[in-house]
Amino acid sequence: MEKIPFDPKELEVSGEYRGIYPGSKGIPVLNTPITAKENFRRFAFNEEGGPLWMPSYPEIKMFNPQIVPENIARAIVVEMNPYNPKDDPTPFHKDFFGVEWEYVPTAGGSMVRPGKPFLEDLEDWEEKIIPPDLSQYDWEGCVANNQPFLHGDNRALKSTVFTGFFERLISFIDMAPALLALIDEDEQEYVHGIFDRLANFYDELFGYYEKYFHLDAVWFHDDWGSQRAPLFSADTCYEMLVPYFKRVVESAHKHGMAFEFHSCGKNELLVPCMIEAGIDMWQGQDMNDYKKLYKEYGKDIKFCVDIAPLPEGASDQQIRDHVNAFLDDFPENVYVSVSMYNQPEVYTALYEESRKRFSA
Repeated sequence: MEKIPFDPKELEVSGEYRGIYPGSKGIPVLNTPITAKENFRRFAFNEEGGPLWMPSYPEIKMFNPQIVPENIARAIVVEMNPYNPKDDPTPFHKDFFGVEWEYVPTAGGSMVRPGKPFLEDLEDWEEKIIPPDLSQYDWEGCVANNQPFLHGDNRALKSTVFTGFFERLISFIDMAPALLALIDEDEQEYVHGIFDRLANFYDELFGYYEKYFHLDAVWFHDDWGSQRAPLFSADTCYEMLVPYFKRVVESAHKHGMAFEFHSCGKNELLVPCMIEAGIDMWQGQDMNDYKKLYKEYGKDIKFCVDIAPLPEGASDQQIRDHVNAFLDDFPENVYVSVSMYNQPEVYTALYEESRKRFSA
């Protein structure tokens, strides 16, 4: 495919993408030769010609509608109708499976009340863990109420699955029992049964997301690590989690969505597991050595990496030097995280400098 050379007119501003958080700065909408959505899909799906510039978070719109009970339970709703968990008098909300989540203002998020496990005995999982009937949700009404949000600009669209496999197991039986269940031979068969049911449910959910929302990506959360190391070994991950991640990744692709994996913790040792599962993109934390990981695995998985913030008042040349140093370290197969929201001038420089490199 013929390269499209950079034109300085592309830096003309035609609008603004609003900031991800209330009060955060907006990001300029530039005069790009293709839409942000098309550029993201070229990147995420390795489409012919590749992306024209390095994608970043402002170019991806989150859609977490209230119709999905999990979004309210996890206190992160993003749609036309505003929802502020601080204004919600209800002390807790139930997720897909009836687990109660309580909003914690000091943490800015919700959690399951500890010490009251949803599942007292893992042997009873088949009777207790019942997926909801998704056909009963008012999907058409949700689309009708969110038309301006869904089609208001040219960004890629993604939605969140806040509770993956391991985190879902934690929500059912609490943290310590969940860790033990992954390695206890007497309980592993129950865990496999639960994960199998979850994989089937997520596949059904992705079908509704494709039919009604036409998503470009699903943002699948499952924290695997602590501050210093993974919570379980790679062998355990390969045995207990990878087979089910393979299924949900295949399901996402079947429904036209890229699979972005959000997993907190120092998970460097588990990157081969992510690759084996077919995960497209990993969004982790800065505690991981991304330069090292990129050199070793940068051809096999896409990493979400933040550009370190610059001091206020940095000159244009300082910004360009900073961005080019980043591009030297991560020339391709990387997308940039939320730091772009804090410094719009860095976003513009990243667009221009990566655009020139990608068209060379």
